[in-house]
Amino acid sequence: MKKTILASITLAVFAMTSQTAMANDDINAKKIFSKNCKMCHSLTKKKFGPAFKDMNKDSKILLTTITDGRKSMPSFKKKLSSDEIAAMVSFVQAQKVVNPCAK
Repeated sequence: MKKTILASITLAVFAMTSQTAMANDDINAKKIFSKNCKMCHSLTKKKFGPAFKDMNKDSKILLTTITDGRKSMPSFKKKLSSDEIAAMVSFVQAQKVVNPCAK
């Protein structure tokens, strides 16, 4: 009986996490960037805010900054879902830092 309950719980947790991962795959972070971030940020150069390539890549800092805002950046917790914010964290982290000295 205990094994059946444990197996059921494990299956339920796996199903929930798989659905979240699939939902994040459906989110178009580039479209969110164009709609909400592009006016202040560029992927490669500084505008009003820093370029994505130059941002701190720490997921906790990015999550807090996007969710709650920071300095002149507004909060997006009422504008974006938690899955969209998580997708934006991944999107920012995926931007490469360009080294002008590299060949």
